[in-house]
Amino acid sequence: MPPPQTRAVLFDFGGTLYDYACMLRGDGECLMALVGWAGITADQTEIRRAQRDAMRRAFRTYLPRRFYMHRDMFRDAAAGMLESFGVTPDDAHLERYRQMQWDLHQRDFVLRDGVVETLQALRARGLHIGMVSNIDDDQLGHLIEVAGLREYFDSLLSSEAAGSCKPDPAIFDEALRRAGCAPAEALFVGDTLAQDIAGAKRAGMRSVLIWHRDDKPPPSDGIEPDHVIREIPELLKLI
Repeated sequence: MPPPQTRAVLFDFGGTLYDYACMLRGDGECLMALVGWAGITADQTEIRRAQRDAMRRAFRTYLPRRFYMHRDMFRDAAAGMLESFGVTPDDAHLERYRQMQWDLHQRDFVLRDGVVETLQALRARGLHIGMVSNIDDDQLGHLIEVAGLREYFDSLLSSEAAGSCKPDPAIFDEALRRAGCAPAEALFVGDTLAQDIAGAKRAGMRSVLIWHRDDKPPPSDGIEPDHVIREIPELLKLI
């Protein structure tokens, strides 16, 4: 029996349609500004190490939860970095740090090659195009505007709106409801095995892992996507 006709293509956002690396320059500038406001005089290597360690601690705390606000996780990571230098976090400094990051997105944000053209081609085929992102409402709206992508999507679903973070089933169920299709009629495209691919497969969707590393193949840890692509336009050959 042939597979069901594809009626919807659902995308993760960060890491899938854009590379987080495009934000690194701005994130570094914001980090050094934050420690400067706090009066920390350590060298950059020590500061960056402390930031990475604090982010890992925050991830370990939040990621097992079925739902969490991302602003809380990243705020806790920034606060934890400051505390590692013996500094009590200042709420005004943390909010200023977050706003500076958002302001620099306007300068630094870059979509992956072929994203707009691929979305246009998928829409021309009459498919429902949706986004399913582990992100808060305000940040999703902000990045969609920065990216200029709103016109290409029929539905935009944040984890905040779903009250659920991938790989929890509820966010995938809501995405399918918005798309108006059965799980087998949807293709889910993401860059993480544990959140995107595992969650989509449990929901009954076909899954596509986008893998951009040239130095090694995708990890093999028991979660197998239905397809692996290296560039977004390759999707057009799968539908």
